[in-house]
Amino acid sequence: MTTKARRMALFVTMLVLAIGTVFATPASAGTASTTALATCTGADSCWFTWGRIQAGDCTMDNAKWTLRRNGSASFEATIVSSDSNDAWLMWVNTLDSNGIVLGPIHHGGDTKFVKGTVKNVWHWWFAEGSFDAGFFDRIHSMRMTSHC
Repeated sequence: MTTKARRMALFVTMLVLAIGTVFATPASAGTASTTALATCTGADSCWFTWGRIQAGDCTMDNAKWTLRRNGSASFEATIVSSDSNDAWLMWVNTLDSNGIVLGPIHHGGDTKFVKGTVKNVWHWWFAEGSFDAGFFDRIHSMRMTSHC
């Protein structure tokens, strides 16, 4: 490839990236992504907690993930919606100290956790999951992405 062709390819690539940022679709108003910090190194278990999280019509309070060295995970929180027939959808990833994704929390191979809500009624949500235990000592934070 000639120098002129390389420059043209670079220009087109930069143009496409620039246009993409102008027309990028924002996240849905019903989506929330938050991160909690803790370090699992040397412990038998560690936990990650969040305060109030809102996504669309739904609210989650006192979310807590507990991870165990054997690769098991448990979750608890209270959830509510101001609308009928909503469901809280959640995806959780473990991250290292550099923010690099180590892997997801899953249940039965599915990385999506779902809990239905009842209009204006708070409910406890308990869930069990698992993750790659080989990453336990490298886990520094968790990212929880939710949608309602």
